[in-house]
Amino acid sequence: MEHETQSRPDSLSGTRNSTGAKQPPGNQTATRGRLKQIVRALILLVVIVGLALTGRDSYRKWNQQQQDLQTQIDDLAQDIQTASNADEAQPFIVRRQQLIASKPSLEKIRWGWLLAASLLYGGSLIPGGLVLHEASRLMGYRLPLGPTMGAQVLGHLGKYVPGKAVVVVIRTGKLHDLGVPLLRGSVAVFLETIFMMAVGAALAGGLIFALPVSRWIAWAALLGGLSVTLPTIPRFLRLLVDRVVRKQRSKQTAGTENGKDSHLPPIEPSWRFFIAAWCWQLLAWLMIGACFAMVVRSLPGWDLLGYSETTVLAASMAAIALAMVVGFVSLLPGGAGIRELVLAIILAPVVGQPVALVAAISARVIFIVVEVLAAGLVWAVNRHSSPPKTA
Repeated sequence: MEHETQSRPDSLSGTRNSTGAKQPPGNQTATRGRLKQIVRALILLVVIVGLALTGRDSYRKWNQQQQDLQTQIDDLAQDIQTASNADEAQPFIVRRQQLIASKPSLEKIRWGWLLAASLLYGGSLIPGGLVLHEASRLMGYRLPLGPTMGAQVLGHLGKYVPGKAVVVVIRTGKLHDLGVPLLRGSVAVFLETIFMMAVGAALAGGLIFALPVSRWIAWAALLGGLSVTLPTIPRFLRLLVDRVVRKQRSKQTAGTENGKDSHLPPIEPSWRFFIAAWCWQLLAWLMIGACFAMVVRSLPGWDLLGYSETTVLAASMAAIALAMVVGFVSLLPGGAGIRELVLAIILAPVVGQPVALVAAISARVIFIVVEVLAAGLVWAVNRHSSPPKTA
């Protein structure tokens, strides 16, 4: 049974304070409102700090990469000078020219590609919201699409806080504001997340097998991508959801939200939900991969190794998908350090290590900017559309 809204009735008799006197229902509601505001302010503060630290780390890595490139260029210049003949110096000359060509600068960057990448990444945030909307419906709640999409977008900011728990807190909290009990909301968020990671791993596994990387890496990625798709099949997904429900129940006290969370009916993920979630998340990953390919093409020297545009596109999609999935599993804020390592293994053989590392840093900056702007848009829309509060 689906619910259009879910009310949370307060006791008409109010509650008793420490002196035994009853608190009027209005005071009780006001206290809850103040507590919610405090919690939201704390979450916002944590997110802002996480974003600031991630931005600082990206800036530091950008400068470090520039210094490393210049050091390599200078070392190659010395090798050229100490070479005994022209034949011995030729490899150093070629390598030095490649590094100089791939060294990014404001003049060399193709800003049109970066703008297109930013717009494409903004569009990639939409399919995940549609999956969360379907997952909420699976929980028995037919929510308005706009606010559900807003919950998904706002949750992205929690990625930059260690542990990734803030992502769940933000999205579950926004669903709770729409009338979804906390347990049902957390399960809906879990469903969206597991499909996002499974589809990304499967896409990366399939593409990496066709790239010029070590065969053991290709086989590991392919088998790993196929294995993570199993939990999304309805039969296995039911078992996984039941486990999540039991784990979440153990963290809650009996009778949470007047008992509504303590009596969650059996959840039956259907093939309809499976197909819809896979299609939407695949679209999201294709858009993210195309976005990252545009970031790569915006940088100087991306085509120096001579691979075709199709190979560069496939490598970009595979690299960013695997990097984001592994970064998520690592629980580090924004996948710090993990993305660079994965990209060095998957993308560097196609575009070169300097381009791969600079692309990783540039993509992280674009993702942060787009997600902050999208969250600001959601906040502005919610503020404009929210009805005035009454005393």
